[in-house]
Amino acid sequence: MVLIFHNCSPCSTVHLLVCRIMVQLHFHPCLLNVPNIMSPVHRFSQCRHGFDHFYGTPVTHCEGPASYPAVPVFSDDKKIGRIGIDIVREDLVYRYSDQATKFISDNADERFFLYLAMDNTHSPVFSPANFTSPRGPYGAATEALDWVVGQVMDTLKRLGIAENTLMIFTSDNGAWYVPPPTEAGVVGPFQGTYAPKTLGYVDTGKGSSWEGGFRVPAVAWWPGTIAPNTVCENFTSSLDLFITFLSLATVPLPAAIDLDGKDISDILDPVGRRHTPAAMKTAEALNAGANYTFFYYRGPQLMAARSGALKAHFITHSGFGHEAPVNHDPPLVFNVEIDPQEREPLPAGKYKSFITAVTDAVVAHKHTVKPVQAQLDLIDYKAMDCVGLSDKQSGCCRALDGKCSY
Repeated sequence: MVLIFHNCSPCSTVHLLVCRIMVQLHFHPCLLNVPNIMSPVHRFSQCRHGFDHFYGTPVTHCEGPASYPAVPVFSDDKKIGRIGIDIVREDLVYRYSDQATKFISDNADERFFLYLAMDNTHSPVFSPANFTSPRGPYGAATEALDWVVGQVMDTLKRLGIAENTLMIFTSDNGAWYVPPPTEAGVVGPFQGTYAPKTLGYVDTGKGSSWEGGFRVPAVAWWPGTIAPNTVCENFTSSLDLFITFLSLATVPLPAAIDLDGKDISDILDPVGRRHTPAAMKTAEALNAGANYTFFYYRGPQLMAARSGALKAHFITHSGFGHEAPVNHDPPLVFNVEIDPQEREPLPAGKYKSFITAVTDAVVAHKHTVKPVQAQLDLIDYKAMDCVGLSDKQSGCCRALDGKCSY
């Protein structure tokens, strides 16, 4: 996904908060494509949740069941066609590129927030025929994605607004082991080697709490602020982006809301060209970053936690296997900076203080989490055709809770 924050997602609460706060700051927010599955919880339309403009599908291109294969494409609240019927799936690459560059051009003199969620590298991958790669279909899809990013960057430079625009490129999870190699990426060195050696499975990518399931590429581009060829080894996550955007816009965090993540402004802008550097921040803000613990979830289950270089696995499971999860007491401890492959756990007896501290952090964290029904359990494919329609206008609206109120 590409997030563009100029002049400094729709399904999750964080996406809604980002969008609504951007509106309050007089940013024009735009969402291109939906990175998650449509469900009745969101009452369907992204334009009903603060986005000025939406263009894309209410599910990823691969989500429709066999009985519902033709995923619709929407422009704002208007259905403009269906993939495979009157819209060629491969053409979505060009459509999203055109929409992104047009939105930037139309709002070049204003503040804007663009969320571009490309899904052509998700299995089954696709790309226009003119994109090819020795890596096969996945490589071609990646080439197409790279081309779209280049179009966006060229537009920002052509309009003379690149230096006042922060662009972040990242992904949602690690590589998936299920598809064939031509349909997915690879986990690289983050192989979770301990799992096949000791636990009997090799599926340590997407869906697992091994590093291969969580590590993703991330590139931040901010000409004049981030120096070219800068390499950052700090531990960050996409959970940090919302808080960081607010910090860069000098906006206080929303009151009475517990937010995961931390402010990484000092990583993006270490000399303080565009924000208040760490030396001028409060001790409370600095301590919040220094004491940060990251929690690894698989669905609603907390599996592992990391603080600094050390990571503790309390439960392990393969990405998409059917074997039972394995509980670890004491937890498996790895130094994932020295051993990102997670080959050999460190001796628990030598890391008692870390195990105690991270266990206490997990207990404290769980007290702040209110269990809710998983949104992925609320899939209702009939809802796709209800976007933008009232209950009276459409007989297809069948929310699982029996309500179709907007």
